[in-house]
Amino acid sequence: MLQAKKSERTHQQFLNSARTLFLEKGFDNTSIEDIVTMAGYSIGAFYRHYKSKSDILIELWNEFLQDYIQESIDGAMKTTTLEESIDYLLLRNKEYYEHPMFKCYYNASVTRMITSSKNDIPNNAGSFNDMLVMLLEREYPSVDHDRLRTYASTIHAIINAYASGSILNQNLYFDEVTTREILLDLTHKAGIE
Repeated sequence: MLQAKKSERTHQQFLNSARTLFLEKGFDNTSIEDIVTMAGYSIGAFYRHYKSKSDILIELWNEFLQDYIQESIDGAMKTTTLEESIDYLLLRNKEYYEHPMFKCYYNASVTRMITSSKNDIPNNAGSFNDMLVMLLEREYPSVDHDRLRTYASTIHAIINAYASGSILNQNLYFDEVTTREILLDLTHKAGIE
């Protein structure tokens, strides 16, 4: 048991050191030697926990993504109206694409072709979509679940496109006022059968 706790502590120190260095210096400018030096361990210890620098970035990314989406869900569920929920979620998604961890992972994934395997990524999009369904069901409890799920998926896609369009240099344009109007129209139409 003592060895397991020591191993977990070592693992956490590698994560903390890598997070700090990636955010300060960037993924490409951080070496494994930098990580082990900051963590206070040997390179051999690093390789007992990770196969590569990319693996530690993927773990950090998945941890960040899961926490960020859970915080977004918790915050949205505290809103009292659909309008407040939409405003909150638009802001959170915009903040997500501006977050230093997103930029670090995005830059590394573009320059190094780093990707998480489907099995590595928690089902965060599904959780976010489920939260949207719950918000719609709270407002429209008698409306068919499949209908609300379809509206929630559409709202989710628009929110993501709105927040990522300019940041990821996609050929998409969403002005904030019109996007908000469209999303509010969709939330109201979701309740009409």
